[in-house]
Amino acid sequence: MSPARVVNAGYPGDTTRELLARFDRDVAPHSPDLVILWAGVNDMLYCGHTVPPEEFRRNFRRLVHRCRIPGSAVAAGTLPPRINAYLFEQFPGAALDPVPPDERVECANEILRELSAELDFPLIDFEGLVRSRPVAEEPASLLRNFSNSGMRDGLHLTPEGCRLAAELTFEVIRREHLPCSCIVCFGDSLTYGPWLKGRGTAAEGAEPYPARLAALLRQADAR
Repeated sequence: MSPARVVNAGYPGDTTRELLARFDRDVAPHSPDLVILWAGVNDMLYCGHTVPPEEFRRNFRRLVHRCRIPGSAVAAGTLPPRINAYLFEQFPGAALDPVPPDERVECANEILRELSAELDFPLIDFEGLVRSRPVAEEPASLLRNFSNSGMRDGLHLTPEGCRLAAELTFEVIRREHLPCSCIVCFGDSLTYGPWLKGRGTAAEGAEPYPARLAALLRQADAR
């Protein structure tokens, strides 16, 4: 059996609109047997690019169907919280929005839970993983912040966060008996892994979660 192949098809700033637009370019040519969708943070929080919740629902449903047309299995990640103080620094207008950021993210996660039940695909609880540590400017946080990375980020995962996200994904693949000879991790910057070693790749030794997942699959194949 050939070793599993993992593709990092994340791109910073993408909403579900952009994912639909580039599916035929960045996913279909790989003929994956599993696509891991992790998207929605930009739909909910990227000021000037946000997508209404019902459009997010329609777009995500279309993404699942697009993955399945050639026969790929699908899993999806829930959206993590972010450190809101940093969001308001980056986008001051977000602090004036009548719907707080946490409510926007929870709205998207509720849609994902409903679609998971409706369309029968497993969810990967990235939200719970990130909330298992402080969602704050603390060294132990899995979100990049000034105390653990020197950056006022508050959204993207630390290298440790990526490692744990990959372990959680690997557990879901094994538990759900998902195919994994070719996996495309499709999403936004959370998949891409900005500021990490090997960003945008799943290369050996790289730090984004798709690269960590590839390493786990290689280890499993070697046993």
